[in-house]
Amino acid sequence: MNGETYKVGELARRSGVSVAALHYYEELGLLRPERHPDSGYRLYGPEDLVRLQEIAVLKAMGFKLSQIGDMLPAEAGRSREESWKNALLRQSEWIAARMEELGAMKKLIDSGLFSIEVNRQVVLADMADFVRQLEDFGSARKGAGRAAFFSDEELRRLPQPAETGPEAEVWAALLRRIRANLHRPPESPESLELARELLGYAADAFGGDERLIERYWTFIRPDEGEQARIYGLDEEAFAYIEAITDEYMRRDSGK
Repeated sequence: MNGETYKVGELARRSGVSVAALHYYEELGLLRPERHPDSGYRLYGPEDLVRLQEIAVLKAMGFKLSQIGDMLPAEAGRSREESWKNALLRQSEWIAARMEELGAMKKLIDSGLFSIEVNRQVVLADMADFVRQLEDFGSARKGAGRAAFFSDEELRRLPQPAETGPEAEVWAALLRRIRANLHRPPESPESLELARELLGYAADAFGGDERLIERYWTFIRPDEGEQARIYGLDEEAFAYIEAITDEYMRRDSGK
């Protein structure tokens, strides 16, 4: 072992990891200290410090020790700089992946809050769907579906869904009015005013790109018997929105 080394007590004091934990890591094969040829004391060198640092990061991220062993590749034959660089790059990738997962989970949680905001109550069917989505939130099926339907340029221009903040509050208010007016005929004053606001909202969200609005509308429209792809926009709501916006545009074009 080349370079500075530490005995187990010294490493424990410097790292804040107990002696018992260091011994346990050795039993699990996570650390492989050498032994002093005369005294038999454990000696920890740079490679062990790299591993100990990675173990600490992975534990802080919630991984179990049984999982960590499979995540730590051998660094034999590498320089100290290479070992540390590789270790830190791996940790950066792990954290980025976890942040993406947590971001997806946060969106689902915000969707649950959005459901309550729209309905002014807890809808059990929505909460059951929320639980189901939490179970498989890492599948990224929605993102894959978008990528398959839209071009790269369209994806860059699509508005990002918001479940919280002023924009979400505006959309929640519109959804509540849609649900409250489903029984009204398209030519009613309430329906026509709602159509005007919906068209204005869409124009602002999509920068006035009518073609992209149409493609997005096609993408989120649920098939017959299918659950809503966007919260609140089930078959009934879609049919009402299409009827009132068609009526509004027919009257507007006839002016």
